[in-house]
Amino acid sequence: MPFRIALLLCDTPNDDVIAESGDYHRIYTDWLAVALHSYPDKAVSASVDLLVDPYDVVNKQEYPAWDRLQHGAPDAYHAVMMTGSKHTAYDTANPFIPPLVSFISKVASSPETQHVKLVGVCFGHQILSIALGGACEPGQNGWEIGVHGCQLTKEGKYWWTGDVEGQGGEDKVYLEQMHKDHVPAVPPGCLLLAKSTRYPVHSFLKPHPSSTPEHPLAQVLTIQGHPEFTPSIVGHIVNARAATGVFNDEVTKEARRRAGGKDGTGGEGFGRIGWAVWRMLLQDLPPA
Repeated sequence: MPFRIALLLCDTPNDDVIAESGDYHRIYTDWLAVALHSYPDKAVSASVDLLVDPYDVVNKQEYPAWDRLQHGAPDAYHAVMMTGSKHTAYDTANPFIPPLVSFISKVASSPETQHVKLVGVCFGHQILSIALGGACEPGQNGWEIGVHGCQLTKEGKYWWTGDVEGQGGEDKVYLEQMHKDHVPAVPPGCLLLAKSTRYPVHSFLKPHPSSTPEHPLAQVLTIQGHPEFTPSIVGHIVNARAATGVFNDEVTKEARRRAGGKDGTGGEGFGRIGWAVWRMLLQDLPPA
């Protein structure tokens, strides 16, 4: 079955990243495709035909047509996903920020689009917080760069590891990070899924209006980390930011040490984190 995602491109990678891995349209499509290919339920993965359409919200202020977010419409989107960005989510003077927040708020709150899943990564996580009535602010505990572990809540275990009871399995997930701005508290009506030792909200979820304890459904899922990043992508970003003085020597050294994680392969974005995103995406959310 075709599964259509509207990908809101919130930035352009640096030249070294593009040369090796492509732009964010390719990076996100590759991540989703790899995670889908390795999805534990092969019958599910074999049945999905992934289609990702890019929308440049920064330079062109492109957005998917509202008609394509309607249930049952031809070529309707199943989900809207936001990429990471070097931009600041709370910088309302940046001309692309207010329209982006407004669009996401409208999709999240309109009964006619409540069947559309919303996924935010890093900057997208922060924009979703603002759009849902929460906040984003500068972090006071320094940069998180490279692979860091995030502590899961009971709800986080369910959504990120598939632990239905929320009592067994791993307590942490490990992801590539690239941020200092952060979400200080979950937005109203949302559930905290993960936190780190430095920052209190690394992932949150907004339940769908028809969600029940017996049959949980998610309309919104966010993550501060970068499941789509490889250690090489992180390395190129670190090198560029070190060269321009964004990262000092101490931050750069620690970032390079953490870029590959303990085994050099990076975080869990292409494994169970990617699978969890797909589990959420493939839920059948009822329309209003």
